[in-house]
Amino acid sequence: MTPLPRLQALVLADHIYADAQTGKRVIAGTFNHLWADELPSLFGRQTYVYISVTEIRGKVALELRYVDNQDLSVLMRTGLEVEGNDPLATLELGIAIPPFPMPHEGSYSFELHANEEKIGSV
Repeated sequence: MTPLPRLQALVLADHIYADAQTGKRVIAGTFNHLWADELPSLFGRQTYVYISVTEIRGKVALELRYVDNQDLSVLMRTGLEVEGNDPLATLELGIAIPPFPMPHEGSYSFELHANEEKIGSV
């Protein structure tokens, strides 16, 4: 059984830039609280997630899920497949998040899953 990747960072931000010369990621406007003038609402402001994972062995299906913590329903999901052969290498991703619902006041999570197993959340 292949070990799961190790999540090093999962950060919500207004924008994520990649420096053209160095390849370094610049994470701008981090936050961990969402707001809306009224509920229910659709959080349509452009939002990004910075993901840093290591210990990737072979092909791995990553999926970001937006979860209502009140009933654990998945309100939004987006996925991609990554591949790696060096478990010591770090994979950094900056992903635009599509608009997501905020049906009520309360607690929500962004979870990162690898091959259907949760490896972290914010």
